[in-house]
Amino acid sequence: MYKKGEFIYGYEIIELLGSGGLSQNYKARGSDCALVTLKFPSPALVGNPVTYERFLRELKIGQQVIHPSIQHALSIIDNREGPCMVLEYIEGKTLRSLLEERAPLTLEKSLDITGQLAVALIYLHKHGFYHRDLKPENVLIDPFGRIHIIDFGLALLQGARRVTWQNFSDVLGTPCYMSPEQIQGKRGSAQTDLYALGIMFYEMLTGTVPFHGDDPMFVMDQQLTAAPPLIRKTKPSIPVNIEAIIMKCLRKNPKERYESVEQFQADLEKYENLNISQFPHGRESVKGLITNRQLWMVGGFIAFGLIIVTGLIVIIALFLHK
Repeated sequence: MYKKGEFIYGYEIIELLGSGGLSQNYKARGSDCALVTLKFPSPALVGNPVTYERFLRELKIGQQVIHPSIQHALSIIDNREGPCMVLEYIEGKTLRSLLEERAPLTLEKSLDITGQLAVALIYLHKHGFYHRDLKPENVLIDPFGRIHIIDFGLALLQGARRVTWQNFSDVLGTPCYMSPEQIQGKRGSAQTDLYALGIMFYEMLTGTVPFHGDDPMFVMDQQLTAAPPLIRKTKPSIPVNIEAIIMKCLRKNPKERYESVEQFQADLEKYENLNISQFPHGRESVKGLITNRQLWMVGGFIAFGLIIVTGLIVIIALFLHK
């Protein structure tokens, strides 16, 4: 943890912006007095080749995407102390902070933020990038109300080789915003980002996410098996067409969601005139998805079988010893 006034890599640390399981971000000032964001991998991950590979991928994505709603990456510094990424500094607060202060947001504000996010995602997807970790913590809102997507540490460059095989750890993402296919270890696509966007839209309107709890395994199981609570049961003032759009984003089967963010944006812009009779409805099948509950059951049966086999081996060994 660096302190205010400390110099690192020629930059003066001003303040800690945020710290998570994967990285620490600092506001800093360069020798030219320009403000930047310095991103360091968490100390426990320094020296991990996967972490370094993700840093390089994030830098590549951050340098290639040039869009006012996406944080730009400037460079990467690497020496004996480990890598550090230099990013564009954006003044503002996270969508998470806004939700903590004012949730639920008005329909007008929620539509504005969601619409801006959609525009940024359309740009990303057209260039072959998928964020895969969209959540309120990774959305900055500047003093003018403009949104900025940040943190591409888990982003996927279309066609890039797989860095790791998925497992239940911090590198997966955040369970409350993860799509069913992510939980099952798939790489992600436009529909993955649409699922997270739908959950954020839901949260802005209701003040809570569809699936939550203290146990991440429980939350992931709900993402796979449970139908999201209907918004209008607790917020009847929300237009039924808005609810239909969100619920389409939250379908378990990616093929039943919007085919693209462009389609989502088009429906959002004309939501008052939508014919929602054509929208998917009812409880969908989760055929082909192995739930966490099923995984635990299989693991239990395997463990029980191993105990029995071990017991038999011990009994046979004792019998032969006699």
